[in-house]
Amino acid sequence: MKALLVTLLMAVLIQPGLSFAAEGPMCSYYHPSVQRKVKSIKSFGPDLSRMALQKLYEDLKFDTRECLSECEGQKFKFCNDVAKAIEQNKPL
Repeated sequence: MKALLVTLLMAVLIQPGLSFAAEGPMCSYYHPSVQRKVKSIKSFGPDLSRMALQKLYEDLKFDTRECLSECEGQKFKFCNDVAKAIEQNKPL
């Protein structure tokens, strides 16, 4: 019985997936929202009013911050690239 308990405990402790947090539940909202806003900015570009552009960037900054805290992997990378472009005032 003691050997079985020790074996089960060791199996649980050496599982690599247990030490990493899972992707946050809100990633499925924020990542597509960031993609949509980036697409809108790219699509309409110079045709956007200053007010529309300002509002899109305000919302994009918020959604990007949330995406960075909720997402992992390629979704995180995309949001990080968007954050870098915003910080450096580069076109999206």
